[in-house]
Amino acid sequence: MNALLLAAVLSTCVPARWDAPDAAALSLLDGTPISCLLMEEPAWKPDVIEAARARRLGLLAVAANDAAAQRAAALGFDAIVAEGNTQVSAGPKPVVRLLARAKMDLARPGEIAGTNQGLWPGIHVEKDGGVVAAPTGAPWIDTNVGFLRFVKASVPATTAVWIANRPPENEVLSGRRYVQALADAAMTGARWVLAIDKGLQRLLLDRDARALASWQQIVSALSFYERNAEYAQWPEASQLALLQDGESGALYSGGFMDMMGARHIPAVILPTGKLLATTPEGVRLLLNIAPASLSEEQKERVKGVARSGAMVVNGPPGWKLALADGSAITFSKEQVKQLDEAWREINGLVGRRNFGVRVFGAPGMLSSLKRSPDGKRLAIHLVNYTDYPVEQISLHLEGKWSRATLLTPQGKRAGDLYPMEEGTGVDVDKVVDVAIVVVE
Repeated sequence: MNALLLAAVLSTCVPARWDAPDAAALSLLDGTPISCLLMEEPAWKPDVIEAARARRLGLLAVAANDAAAQRAAALGFDAIVAEGNTQVSAGPKPVVRLLARAKMDLARPGEIAGTNQGLWPGIHVEKDGGVVAAPTGAPWIDTNVGFLRFVKASVPATTAVWIANRPPENEVLSGRRYVQALADAAMTGARWVLAIDKGLQRLLLDRDARALASWQQIVSALSFYERNAEYAQWPEASQLALLQDGESGALYSGGFMDMMGARHIPAVILPTGKLLATTPEGVRLLLNIAPASLSEEQKERVKGVARSGAMVVNGPPGWKLALADGSAITFSKEQVKQLDEAWREINGLVGRRNFGVRVFGAPGMLSSLKRSPDGKRLAIHLVNYTDYPVEQISLHLEGKWSRATLLTPQGKRAGDLYPMEEGTGVDVDKVVDVAIVVVE
């Protein structure tokens, strides 16, 4: 496969990990959107490769070292995947790197900006079974959304963003938990590299009825997001912008963007590296968390945003987050204390303002607001991280809108839309797992 064709394949690839050494197991992929496989070495068998080729699947070999990469190249894989700190050379074969978050080069990402580090999304439960509360008092959600939004904002629009975290070990997870994992990435316009736990894989290969039902639930959600990929790729929409870079904790989970997400506050991330080349439009409030980290030219750019009519809120004087070395992707207790210093001020200023949409009646859920490039449509993504349907959700939108459509894996219907003093209201009767509300 030539380089240009491979780049096109990778940019549109719907990826999944695959290590089943039986060619017959590939029938599970029939009728699914999955279009490329990250194959572990046990599956590097000629009959498996031939069967995958017959299904027109892209093949990427996960290699642990140079010797494995050379074997994969000889078998005709399209590309080699190196994870974490693995360094491989595959001769003429391109290498897709799924790096630790701290090692990601967002300035030169290539066709894919990928990491193999991520939280397993879901309601955060302690060892004693207790549920951790978010700043709002609602259940805290383990999520990669804030991190993925920063990556999407930092790389070119043509770069695909992959997160390739694996499910927890020694557990057989329900289909709903996998839907949460893929939706956690999909709502940001990124892709989760689908990976199923060993227990579920074993049951699927045995054609267990409950396991097959879980698989169909996963495939249904995956198909839903592929059918509606346009809405995930629209730019984030908000009158609130967060100036952020890796030094302010953007590569971690649980930071400012996730705190605002827990309150359903839409926000646009403005990477510090793009500040001089970007003109923020429609911004009423700019959060400049770490002003001391800006260059003099960047500080002048922020003053220009203020002169254009936006309120600029700076973090506490001299505030700087102490980032630890290593592969951590969540904050330590000491870092959380530092975040709280800035969060108290942010929380008071953001308050109950409507920066594009306010979401009511959605505990245990996250939302994302996106706007079409022509500005005539909005898409509100809703992801349910609980184990039960969430009912009677209300969306209060800025501006006047005339039509709403509710899209779910279970089907679509007209939304219940009505005028309000502050704009437009939309009622959503129930979200089983995921939904997209499109308003025009």
